Amino acid sequence: MNGKKQGASMILTALVMFALLATAALAIDWGVIYFVRSQLKNFVDASALAGAQELPNHASARQKATETYARNYGENFRIAPPTPSIITCPSNDPDLQPTTICYRIGDDTVHVTTPYQRVGDPSPSQNLINVKACRVVSLFFARVFGVGQIRVCAKATAIGSRSAIARGLVVLDPDGGRALFLEGNARMVVSNGSIHVNSRASDALYAQGSPSVSASQIFVVGNYQTQGNASVTPTPLTGQAPVPDPLASLPPPSTSGLPVFPGQTIGGNSSATLQPGVYTGPIRVEGDARVILQPGIYILRGGFLISGNGRVKGDGVLLYNESGQIQVQGNGTLQLSPPTSGVYEGITIFQPATNTQPLWFSGNGNLDISGTIYAPNALVHFEGNSNLQDSMIIAFRIRLIGNPRVNITAREPPAAGQGEIAIGLVE
Repeated sequence: MNGKKQGASMILTALVMFALLATAALAIDWGVIYFVRSQLKNFVDASALAGAQELPNHASARQKATETYARNYGENFRIAPPTPSIITCPSNDPDLQPTTICYRIGDDTVHVTTPYQRVGDPSPSQNLINVKACRVVSLFFARVFGVGQIRVCAKATAIGSRSAIARGLVVLDPDGGRALFLEGNARMVVSNGSIHVNSRASDALYAQGSPSVSASQIFVVGNYQTQGNASVTPTPLTGQAPVPDPLASLPPPSTSGLPVFPGQTIGGNSSATLQPGVYTGPIRVEGDARVILQPGIYILRGGFLISGNGRVKGDGVLLYNESGQIQVQGNGTLQLSPPTSGVYEGITIFQPATNTQPLWFSGNGNLDISGTIYAPNALVHFEGNSNLQDSMIIAFRIRLIGNPRVNITAREPPAAGQGEIAIGLVE
């Protein structure tokens, strides 16, 4: 009886010992797998970030990514950096895209994809690069269970946004359809600059009828749609990262020391010269009136309306439209240039986010402005012709209807911080 108990005890002890040894063995193999995956993750993170610095030049981005990977590989294994060689991509890899190129770097298989399309994006992004690396790892104790090798992988996606040219038009609405909308025979030309539409909607940029829009580059977070004979040049790059509001930190002007005036109505054949200050009511310029704005800051608490054949001209002027609406109607003309120094250098119209009234330029009205129009929470509506020199428009939404001709020669104000580079890991 005791012998049977002793035998059973020995068997049980052996099973327990086997289980403990198997657990320890698997823990050792798992530690090897974890170490390799961590190493690969460090490699792909560094490679993706290095490649992102070269975007949107995809050939340079791929080269930089693979060179960085090879350098880190060599440093880790204390060998000369291996030369990346192009190989045939494994057909069963679920992460392959049409833009993927595969390389052999040392013992690793490295996939570089740029442009890259993330899950949920409508199209590949020109400003994204994905790097995936895989290594076959030999196991030790897991061979007892018939597993001698395992393929370990890691991947990273980085975004690189380099402003090579000035932003001429930035549409901030993050969700709305037709955030940039053109209809009829409208024409918009952004010379030497780009258009950015932040909406993620499938019709973020929408053109119908026979309108045209052209720029050096057009970037859309969502997608664009055209109907009829609409023309959009060049083909927009979709699936892009949204552009942060370039003037989000712009402070409102101080009223300290500014004189206070009531609203003004200048009509008929009158001529008037207005001084900078706080205007507590609307400024209306009607009939055939002519108005000169002296240089300085005009804080408007009732808006600014130009109608009939009214003409307004001012140099070195900032219109800060605190409340009310800015309108140019009929055959009215608004001709302005911005301050040339200070916080508001290069900015002509500033409507704060608290004022959601649309800026309305209609009829045969003419807008001849140099400097930036900034209305981060408002629609800018064009029906009349506009010539915007050394300018930038930043608005919540933009609409062109009818036959307007809107020409923007792009130039960003100093406060917009042109030239900043945004690079980072996104996956």
